[in-house]
Amino acid sequence: MTMLQQSKTPEVWEQWDWLWHFSAYGLLILNVIFVYNSDPRIINFSFFLVLSVLLGLWYIPFVNISTLRIWDHPQRGVLYLVLGWAIWGGLISLTADSLLLIGIFFPLVFSRFPIRWATGITFFQTLGLYFLYILLYPTEHWLLILTILLGLLLISTIIGAFISSIILQSTDRQRLIDDLTRSRASLMRVEREAGRLTERQRLARDIHDTLAQHFTSIIVHLAAAKHSNPESVQSEVQQAEDAAREGLDEIRRIVWDMQPEQMEKASLVEAVEELAARWSAENSVQVKMNVTGTPHSLPSSAETALLRISQEAMHNIHKHAKAKNVNITFSFMEDLFVMDIADDGLGFEPSNIKNGFGMKTMRDRAEELSGTLTIESERGAGTAIAVSIPMKEEHDD
Repeated sequence: MTMLQQSKTPEVWEQWDWLWHFSAYGLLILNVIFVYNSDPRIINFSFFLVLSVLLGLWYIPFVNISTLRIWDHPQRGVLYLVLGWAIWGGLISLTADSLLLIGIFFPLVFSRFPIRWATGITFFQTLGLYFLYILLYPTEHWLLILTILLGLLLISTIIGAFISSIILQSTDRQRLIDDLTRSRASLMRVEREAGRLTERQRLARDIHDTLAQHFTSIIVHLAAAKHSNPESVQSEVQQAEDAAREGLDEIRRIVWDMQPEQMEKASLVEAVEELAARWSAENSVQVKMNVTGTPHSLPSSAETALLRISQEAMHNIHKHAKAKNVNITFSFMEDLFVMDIADDGLGFEPSNIKNGFGMKTMRDRAEELSGTLTIESERGAGTAIAVSIPMKEEHDD
């Protein structure tokens, strides 16, 4: 038998269970009203009323028990049904009007049991009901009644098979969706772990390619100063100081590049604005920010990458451009997002640019987002960096 998994989101048939419950108790109340108003009224009406209350109490668990719990354990459901049939049989023995309560059991069986079980249960229930009725209320129309009951059995089985097939198809799809969700979550964990590993490797390269070299240079110059003549000591010390300052700049760049918490409580625009304000104060550079279009949130991976690209760009401006003014523009378009960072610094010839680690990192971050990084510069006319990211209808954060 196919085992079903219960999803956190109620299925359609479970959301409409209230209709079956309302109908069940409505039929029970109507049956009591009909018997009470019958003429003549049955002698054992008090006992009839007690059995009706017991049937109502018997039905209560179906209001709270999920469809799938009975589906996975039909044997237990059948045992519980026997108790309901016994109470219903008692009501029928008191008055034939209680045949009306068949409307409680048919929906219950086909909505709660697999189709094979539901067909067998309904067949047994129909024949048992027929023989009980013939036994209690003999009639010459027994063949007509049997034909009607068998017709109802056939129709209810067809409808029940249709309902069961919908339930099976829906639960199979839900199971597939749940599997895909778990797979996507696992993939995201792997990607995050790969990201951490990549970040550690990048940090190691940063330390090796920059800080280690600066420290080595400081040691070499200070060692040379020890053995140099007085005229050369000042030059060696000055070179050691320059190497130390460059190392300090690299440390600041690495620290800034390790601050993803900037994106936790602020949007991309706010995070870059805060970064630019702090960088402006530290380096005495005027920074202006502009936003065009309607701002909206981007995937967290895109916002983090853009923040780090802006960090690297500001680091390069401080290190190479000697700029006095920097303009940062965010352009939110329908199918494209563009971040422009322009300065009025020294500029350079793009054809002569060397792909250093920082430039390569910025380009790699843009390409990971299916975007592009464009650099325009001219000696004496400043530099402009443009990062273009295509906007998709749906993003997986």
